[in-house]
Order: sequence, then C-alpha cells, then structure tokens
Amino acid sequence: LGSKLSLDRLGDPGFPALGFKPFFLHFFCLLAALARKPERMGNSSSQKLDVEEVDTNDFAPVRQKLLKLMDNPDWDDGSYAPILIRLAWHSSGTYCAADGTGGSNGATMRHKLEAGDPENAGLHAARELMETVKSEFPNLSYADLWVLAAYCAIQHTGGPEIPFRGGRKDAQPEKAIAPGRLPGAEAGIDAGVMDVDDEGRIKGWEKTAEHIRQVFYRMGFNDREIVALICGGHVYGRCHTESSGYAGAWVENPTFFSNEYAADMFGDKWVLVGHDTKMPDGGEVPEEVRPAKGKRQYIDLTKYEGEADDAKETRQAPDCKEFPPGKYVCVSDWVNCREGHETDSPIMGRFVKDQEINLVAVKVFGTAIRGRAERNGWVSIIASGGKTLFERKGDLDKQMLKGSYRAVAQVPYFDNAKASGGGKGKISGKDFQVRDIEFGSDGDEQGALFGKIEEGWALLYSPSRGMLAEQVIEGYNEKPRKAIKGQSGHQMMLITDMVMMWDQEFCKVLKEYADEDTGTDLLSSEFGGAFKKLTELGCPWSMNKAGEGGVRSSDVALDLHQGLRGVPTKHREVQNKQPMQAAASCCARRVDTSCTVMGGVQSASILAFACPPIKMAVRSEVAQGNSADATASEEQRANHV
Repeated sequence: LGSKLSLDRLGDPGFPALGFKPFFLHFFCLLAALARKPERMGNSSSQKLDVEEVDTNDFAPVRQKLLKLMDNPDWDDGSYAPILIRLAWHSSGTYCAADGTGGSNGATMRHKLEAGDPENAGLHAARELMETVKSEFPNLSYADLWVLAAYCAIQHTGGPEIPFRGGRKDAQPEKAIAPGRLPGAEAGIDAGVMDVDDEGRIKGWEKTAEHIRQVFYRMGFNDREIVALICGGHVYGRCHTESSGYAGAWVENPTFFSNEYAADMFGDKWVLVGHDTKMPDGGEVPEEVRPAKGKRQYIDLTKYEGEADDAKETRQAPDCKEFPPGKYVCVSDWVNCREGHETDSPIMGRFVKDQEINLVAVKVFGTAIRGRAERNGWVSIIASGGKTLFERKGDLDKQMLKGSYRAVAQVPYFDNAKASGGGKGKISGKDFQVRDIEFGSDGDEQGALFGKIEEGWALLYSPSRGMLAEQVIEGYNEKPRKAIKGQSGHQMMLITDMVMMWDQEFCKVLKEYADEDTGTDLLSSEFGGAFKKLTELGCPWSMNKAGEGGVRSSDVALDLHQGLRGVPTKHREVQNKQPMQAAASCCARRVDTSCTVMGGVQSASILAFACPPIKMAVRSEVAQGNSADATASEEQRANHV
C-alpha cells in the first residue's frame, strides 16, 4: 500500500483537503489500528483502578481524598498544590520521543537513580504525602496517582479542569531515567558570570534558550507549548535554597492560577543577583529571594524599591456606615486575609473571586476600609489605593454562621443575647457547636454576635471585646491557621524564566498571556492542553507511545495531524522527499522527531513509512504550533483518523 501512495500534492491549495490520497492514508492507518491487539488498544471493560482504561467517575473517591489534604497551613504558602504539580511535571518531563523512554508512565522517580536527580530535590515530600493516599487505594498505580493529584491541584487553585485518563503502570528500577533530561535553570551560562547587557540580560542567555528548546523538542513540544508549560507551571510554588539553591516565589500569590507570571515579567523591573550581590541602595539581597552561594537568579526590583508614592491613587475614606457588617463577596482575583488590620501584618490565608464570607466588623483605616471575617483575620473591602476588593451582598447570613467554632479567648455565655457581667460560665481552649445565631448587645453596646449552645448564648464577637471565637470552615481552618511563610512580597525569576521574555519567539506568546483582559483565559486553556499532553506522553493510549521497534504505523496519521492542526492552510507546505532505504525488520517507524528552528521557521514532525518509506516534512511559515488542538478529546482524535 505504501508504494502506491504519492503525497506530492498534499497541501496544494488546489488539492481538496479531504481528497482521495490523504483519505487513503488515513484508511490504511485505521486498518492498522484495528488490527492491533486488544490490550494495546486499552479496551478493557474492567472498572478496577489498576487497569489500562477506566471511567473517570471511578476516581471520584481518590479525588475527594486528594482535595481534602490539599490545603495545610503548616506547608509552604498553606497549600500542597504547587509541590504536587511539580511532582507530576518532573515525573513526566523525562520523556524522549525518539525511543519512548521516560515520562509519567512508570512513576520511576520512586527509584534512587531518578529520585537523585538534582532537579528533583525536595520532591520526596510530595511522594511521601502521596503514600497516605496510596495506602487507601492500593490498586491505583503511583503513576496515575501522581498525575491525578496534579490535575486536582490545578483545578483546586483556580486553574483549568483537565480531563483525567487512567491506565499508567508502575515500572521497575531499571526503567528509571538518569539525571540530565529535565531543564537546568542556568544551563548554557558559564560559571561565575554576572555580566549583563544594556537590557539586563546575562551573558550567554542564548545558549539557555537553546537548552530549553532541546529539552522540550525532545518530548515533541513546540515553542507555544513551551511558554504555556513554563508560564502556567511557574505561577505555582517557590524555590528553596536547601533544595535547588534558588530562593523565592515567582509570583505574589503562588497558590492561585493567574497570568501574573507573564504580566509581572513585562510590568516589573528585574535585576540579576547572586548570594553576595549588593542592591542598588547598598543593601543586602532580601533573604526570601537570596540564592545560595554559586547560584544566580533575577529578583523583582520593583518590589524591592516599593511603589512610588505618586503612582498610588488616593481617595477620601467614606464613612464606615456605607459598609456595615454583613455578607460580602470577593470581586478581585484574590485578596489576602491578614492576622491584623495593618498592611504589614502576617498573611494567614487568601480569598478568591466569587467567594462569600461574613464580616462581623468593618472599620476605616486611613483611606482603606477593612473587615474582620467570621473565621478571624482582616480583609480589605476597599484597598488604600481605592480599588474595590469586596462587595456587600446583604446582612450577616445566619445560616452560614451556624456550625463549629473555636474559642480564641474565654467565651462567656448567657441566658439570652444580652451580655452583662461575667455570664453563667465560660468556654476556653476548645471547639463547640453553634446551632443558631442572634444579634444582641454587650452591655450598652450594640453589634454583638451570639451563638446558641446547649448551655445558653455564647458571645462570639463584640465591638469592645473583639473576636472571642472563630468559625471553623472546612478547607480553611480545621486546624488553627498560622502565618504563611515567606510572604514579604518579594519575587524572583530563574534565568530560564527570563529567557521567555528575551527570546523573540517565546516573547510573542508571553505577551499574549500577559494581556490584562484575555491573558488568563488564554493561558488557562493552553496550559491545560499542554499539561495534559505532557502527562500523557508515552502512556499506553498516547499517540506518542512507542512500541517495540518504534512508533506504531497506526499512529503516523495522528502524528501528521498533530503537525498540521492549528496552522492555517496558507502557511502549510508539505513536500515529497526522496524515499529512504527501507528497513527490512519493520513495516513502519518514525525516522526523525526533531523540531528545529531556522530563521523563525519551525518544522514539525518528520515521519516515514518504511515499506517503502515516504518521508514528509511539514513546515509552518509562522512559528506557531498552536497547542489548542492538542487538548482534543479522544473522540476528536478518532475523527482525525
């Protein structure tokens, strides 16, 4: 069949998009796909958690378990989400399209060789955390668990909802990948170099850009997907000197999905620092973003210098009566909840857009208006610069205020919702249940909040005594909240991050993601698609799955479409190449999967049949792989065939 195929006119504007020859190629590939063994097709009807293909609903109990452990005030920034995302990213990022080794299928970071990769430092904490889930679901593979945990983490933090497909198998130690396949933050930069050009770019950064492409092209990604993965991945978490040698978070809120990484790259000033660098004012590098000796990174000079006073909007503080206690909804992407009302008070947690809370007290502080939340802590309703962060929806919601409370001081209780004297008794140092809410007075002072308990009415809050008991909210403060570490506002970027702005092709995509109006939604969509692709590379059902002797012939058409999808017809050029000598031992194989950039023209997959082979090069005149279609469902992929 292969000898009869002639693709000299594929891509010709005058040749129908669904003409005979492309259809014939698709039909041949479909026949090959149907001829595959059932186990290779992943069509098992079993509903156990350890089979190649299962219904997504079967993972519901695992999802619930994962979501329940996601937030923890004792961990970095109060959330395990970033480190779980990193675990799946690094376990998947070892994939090699040329030989099918590495990738998420196998969970080989469990083994010493791969766990010892310097780029995986610190991930033992994530693997240990997953053991608590694995023990409850022993039939679930580590490989599936790690990826599912990352999907849950991304969705839990406001990122895209990524459809999960199970069926990964755990592999033995001999399948572990040796260090060297994951990106290196300073790759290509000579040791000790601190020289920068007029734009602040470290000498040799072009080699770092080349290194990034080598790593991602090896897996089969294009430039757009590279930026999506780095931009979406580095909006989460922070670096630690004890693990990587680098220090600090990329963004101000490292537990919430946004386009802040891209926006800050262009909107802030960045300066190269080492461990002993002196800042422009002669000061030391802030400890939160100070790298270990021998390491180099960029830090946000804008945050270090502070906003210029004349850059802040000023406004007259309205009367507090305009914002009485009540039920409020967050209208900003996220808002800090601080221990006290001062702007430098420790951050205890965060609220996100559309989240509703009850504020039991509202006060004016200069030009800002702040409220005290029912779960304790202060939020800004109106920021000092005049921005509205919360809007009032109505009076305090009695139904929402019922439930569990924790005494943060001695809580007196009375016969009714009028506090006088010492009361009938006091609750101290324990949780208690409130089954009804009433507003009353504390002496002559109105505005007190009471909760009905078995012994009477407990005084939860009063303007004079303050917060006596905080409401316990599931997913927020089942355990008493602690100040989140490292929340001084300083930010950092690795050299590999800065390359996203310095490299011309990367920068084009980064600017799209930085757009104030459309950037977050675009990034969410494209990061979701690229991350799904990353975590499915080499999996049993993946179009990138290499079989014995190479890629299956039935995958060739899919690879061809992967190269063509998203590229306008006028930019496509498919050329016939001279046939290569056939390999006698196999009927179909991939000849070359490298992706090169020459003068801004990015070539896609180079594929070949070997009986006799046909070599095809698909080139795009615009360097855009457009990963949007990479998120296509399995049904859509079938339609392509």
